[in-house]
Amino acid sequence: MTTDDQGRMRSALVAALSVADAAPAERFERIVRIAREVFDVPLAYVNLLDEDLLHTLTPNSPEEITSGPIGWSFCQLTVQQMEPTIVPDTTADARTVDLPGVTKRGIRFYAGVPLTIAGGEPVGTLCLMDTHPRDFSPQESAALIDFGRWAERALGQGLHHDRLLEVATALVPTALTVGDVHIGAVAVPYGDVSGDLHDWSVDDGVLTFTLADVMGKEQPAALLAAGIRAGLRQHRTLDPLAAVAAAEPALSEDLVRANAFATLFHARLHPGTGVVDVVDAGHGLAVHVRADGAPHTLRSRGLPLGLHHEGRPRTSTTFVLEPGDALIVASDGVLDLGDGTIDTLHDLVRTYRRARSLETFLENVRLRAAERAEDDVTVVVLQRGPTGLGRQDS
Repeated sequence: MTTDDQGRMRSALVAALSVADAAPAERFERIVRIAREVFDVPLAYVNLLDEDLLHTLTPNSPEEITSGPIGWSFCQLTVQQMEPTIVPDTTADARTVDLPGVTKRGIRFYAGVPLTIAGGEPVGTLCLMDTHPRDFSPQESAALIDFGRWAERALGQGLHHDRLLEVATALVPTALTVGDVHIGAVAVPYGDVSGDLHDWSVDDGVLTFTLADVMGKEQPAALLAAGIRAGLRQHRTLDPLAAVAAAEPALSEDLVRANAFATLFHARLHPGTGVVDVVDAGHGLAVHVRADGAPHTLRSRGLPLGLHHEGRPRTSTTFVLEPGDALIVASDGVLDLGDGTIDTLHDLVRTYRRARSLETFLENVRLRAAERAEDDVTVVVLQRGPTGLGRQDS
């Protein structure tokens, strides 16, 4: 690989990390803070190097410049080899004597170790600097390598975190219109990722949609939710009762092994007729909002996935979404937006009917959830034809 190719590779990897222009992060600050103590140096940095610039992730003062040309840096030497680069006296080394760090900042000692990701590609350095020349023992070099591995793991955590969010975002369905039926949703995770699942698809003009709520939060719950999504998507052309019957054995096995369970609302809607077939596995947080009349809460008729006895048949219910009607389905985190009881669903309906549009309603839920919720919040809304939005109900 040529030097230019290496530079382009570094640039691509640095861009993927998405931390070069971010505010200083504690996971990097902690490393350099401890490195300064351990090695007794005034300056320590975690740096990234792209094709042209060096970016420091850990400025030692608020006024310090955080990026500059690679050719001005000591670290251009460090990324050229896998072993630590040690310069005991920068004024006595032809490679460094004319660098701005020496001539303008008075740096007399440098030690750096390359940071690699993606199978060993160097993307940056962990380095130490001092204003006095000094020796650096083999034991200190070994310790510097250990600090470098720590910094690599911190970079990898950031990459995995960003990739996780990217994947989670990619799996979120976009608002959709099928015939005279419009479906949209809002999802506000309590942490970075949600244990709630909402999904929909259209096959032969029939809309299949799902909301599931896995016990727990963050990545473990999100992993189980992804499994539920995949399991039900395999059977999305079946009616809800058959789809759940086909997917549940494997899903329940995973949930039981993980000591978890999940509530589920899985339904199919025929846009031409408005007929909705539903399997509700312990969810019970759905409201049929009629165009002119009181909301009707749909009752759950079964235990959650992971708690339902194998071999016991589930039941389904059917209702009609008439023109002007809506269906609101929520995860239990929405109860944090009210008094914690099922009455919160009726408050949600009133908010919905007062909203100027579905988008306004979903944004209202998002803002309230961000402020008040202590759990993942997901709300899915189906509207059929002209609705009663904008009503000033009491």
